[in-house]
Amino acid sequence: MRAPVTCDDLERVELSAANDVRGQRAVADLLHSWARRAVPGDSVSRGRLFVAASEHAAFAGDARRALRLAREALATGDHVAPDTRCYVVSALLVCGHLREAVALADEVLDSRRGDVEVHLQLGEEFSWHGLAEEASRIYTLGMFRCAGDEDAVEQLLGAWRRGRGPRTVDLRERVPAPSAPRD
Repeated sequence: MRAPVTCDDLERVELSAANDVRGQRAVADLLHSWARRAVPGDSVSRGRLFVAASEHAAFAGDARRALRLAREALATGDHVAPDTRCYVVSALLVCGHLREAVALADEVLDSRRGDVEVHLQLGEEFSWHGLAEEASRIYTLGMFRCAGDEDAVEQLLGAWRRGRGPRTVDLRERVPAPSAPRD
């Protein structure tokens, strides 16, 4: 039987992960094993462990596993801030399941109408995946819903502005390749 998992244990393991596929996969495996075999005294919920394992699986490039682990987190019934479903949306985006991600995001947004953290996380997820229009829609919706909370509106406006920042353009894609010499 293993020792109880603490927040410090989780942080230590995540920070020690190598930034290569093998290291990320190893951390995902360890966190997944901890989540499956909870012991009395664990101060980290199974849901949080599954979410962390999902994120490391995504970093390792294993999108399907990331989605499966995020769904396991949701199935535990544990609350992982700001909402466990946000991590499922993230994994759906990693898998390229845009329609399902948007539908679940809308479900989360409808049930957590004035929660600025939910709007921020979902907006950032869509922005991260290059879906600026969807991110903008989420931030704008959040600004309307949080209109009475000046701090929340400022946070959402700042996130929206950052998401609209200049994009790096690879000029090599715009320059036509030299044509072959003609005889």
